[in-house]
Amino acid sequence: MEKMTLNFGENLDNIKKKIEKMREDILKYNQYYYTNNESLISDVEYDNLIKELKELEEEYPQFKNVESPTEKVGATNLRESKFQKVTHKKPMLSLSNTYNEGEIGDFIERVRKLIPEDKELKYALELKLDGLSISVQYEKGKLVRGVTRGDGAIGEDVTENIMEITTIPHELSEPLDLEVRGEIVLPLSNFLKLNEKRMEAGEEVFANPRNAASGTLRQIDSSIIKERGLDSYFYFLVDAEKYGVKTHSESIKFLEKLGFKTTGVCEVLESASKLKKRIDYWEKEKENLDYETDGMVIKVDELELWNILGNTTKSPRWAIAYKFPAKQVTTTMLGVTWQVGRTGKVTPVAELEEVLLSGSKVKRASLHNFHEIERKDIRIGDKVFIEKAAEIIPQVVKSIKEFRDGSEIQIVEPTECPVCQSPVAREEGQVDIKCTNPNCPGKIKGRIEYFVSRDAMNISGFGSKMVEKMLELGFIKNAGDIYNLKSHEEELVKIEKMGKRSVEKLLESIEESKKRDYSKVLYALGIPFIGKYSGKLLANASGNIDKLMNMSIEELIEIDGVGDKGAKAVYDFFRDSENLQLIEVLRGYGLQFAQEVKEEQSSEERIFEGKTFLFTGTLKNFKREEIKEEIEKLGGKNLSAVSKNLDYLIIGEKAGSKLKKAQELGTVKILTEDEFLEICGKK
Repeated sequence: MEKMTLNFGENLDNIKKKIEKMREDILKYNQYYYTNNESLISDVEYDNLIKELKELEEEYPQFKNVESPTEKVGATNLRESKFQKVTHKKPMLSLSNTYNEGEIGDFIERVRKLIPEDKELKYALELKLDGLSISVQYEKGKLVRGVTRGDGAIGEDVTENIMEITTIPHELSEPLDLEVRGEIVLPLSNFLKLNEKRMEAGEEVFANPRNAASGTLRQIDSSIIKERGLDSYFYFLVDAEKYGVKTHSESIKFLEKLGFKTTGVCEVLESASKLKKRIDYWEKEKENLDYETDGMVIKVDELELWNILGNTTKSPRWAIAYKFPAKQVTTTMLGVTWQVGRTGKVTPVAELEEVLLSGSKVKRASLHNFHEIERKDIRIGDKVFIEKAAEIIPQVVKSIKEFRDGSEIQIVEPTECPVCQSPVAREEGQVDIKCTNPNCPGKIKGRIEYFVSRDAMNISGFGSKMVEKMLELGFIKNAGDIYNLKSHEEELVKIEKMGKRSVEKLLESIEESKKRDYSKVLYALGIPFIGKYSGKLLANASGNIDKLMNMSIEELIEIDGVGDKGAKAVYDFFRDSENLQLIEVLRGYGLQFAQEVKEEQSSEERIFEGKTFLFTGTLKNFKREEIKEEIEKLGGKNLSAVSKNLDYLIIGEKAGSKLKKAQELGTVKILTEDEFLEICGKK
């Protein structure tokens, strides 16, 4: 008997309409993504939509259609393109995706069932780059054509433009006829510079490096490609067996020998457990790369087995892509909340329809300031892209105007403080507005949160909600009152969800914080423009708080690294009676306001003066902060990434992409941990 309804009671007519609507939406998203270089939904939402459509088509085969996007790859409408169309000699298939590590085992089981039992199976694991797929053809070793993926069967001829990408060889080391496939990317460093320039010019910024790379490659003026600094990485040799290679991993080495740039990551492993372990490693290590990678690709390594496994209409059966948790997703903006920080700065926060981002649920995201809201034209009710900045703070990247229906509400900048209703004001030349009330409760809460934070006094168990509760109960009015909370111990135990042990731990952490060094205390005070590093500089230069309080602006400016703004902020901070009163209270509770004054180092001791350092991998003798302090103590400076400005890279166990990039630059001196210790005179 024919199946007439879905589980939730939809009739066949409704199912057909639903399938047609999903196809229509996907085709629209494809058009924007491949032709307009713009994403209307996030990758994870797109993948889920394709998966849902595929499941419906399989459940109701009477509604299958060869023109369905589940049967095709990439763009399906290239008619409006300004580039010549080219038919691929072999289709450029896409990979099946999974966001679930458990499905890696399922993939291996499927492969195992199709392969003779006596065959040993190994898998090549590679980085999945988030860029623009390209196929490049060579005749007698010379580049003759570059073609985009397009719809998998037909792409666009962008030969003239790829000639401007310096990492695509114009001539190979051997005079061969071949076709190689890879990814065009815009390095993250270049992406940031490009968006800064576009912001300065009043142009709309790119949402992500992938869109920027696609938009750049498809420019009519090919000189723009060189100017923006597109890069390329290759990962696939068409008909590789013709060149005497038997495995995919061998083909990658062959490509490198010919002069192609690869990621350098092609690890051959034989089990799901080993694959998962390395995937977990790369999920963390990817943050050190200068290009976007959104997952890992697993391929059966032996090329002979690819023919046995074959392909579906859209994907090869010998490969699968594991996607990392989404860094960028779309959701709906439900409203805006204005918050007040410790300096009185009033900042907008987006209230969002809950969404999963980088493995955590997100309902709020930063909007930075009203100037950014205006520049990005963000409205309440908009569909918006959000991402995690530096993998920590969710922020709104852009609104998607194509989804607007006229019901969206423009955001208005407040004229009064949302906490105390005092007037707000904007300092000349500044984009931020600030509450003018020095006793605003929002400011007080912000100062206390800053004081107890991890980088400051590091009082565990004293998060934002705890600060709010303590203020509400009247137990604290400023940071000094934290050290008198022991007198409220009996009352604290009665607070819901606290309990005796939680209170004991909190009080122990408060007591332990009294041992934090002088530089941490300076940072915790929340002096404007004074961060962790400048807090150390002030502590080392003064030795104690009394000397620091009596320094003139001129003396403060002379402290290398503090700067004019920082010097004036420190001077003004110590001329405020409330700040001086707080310092005396904290001093009375035993906080550290002095340290041993270090004698000025001789030039022989500052052996790393003017030199820059970076470390990578697992170190045996140092924690991260310890090696940074050692470098700074000897006059060196710590960098956060490999660049031409880096002098030394210290490598530990399992050194990854930073080492490879340093080797490619050729100007960076690479030290083992033992060699570093020897130079420091510690070995």
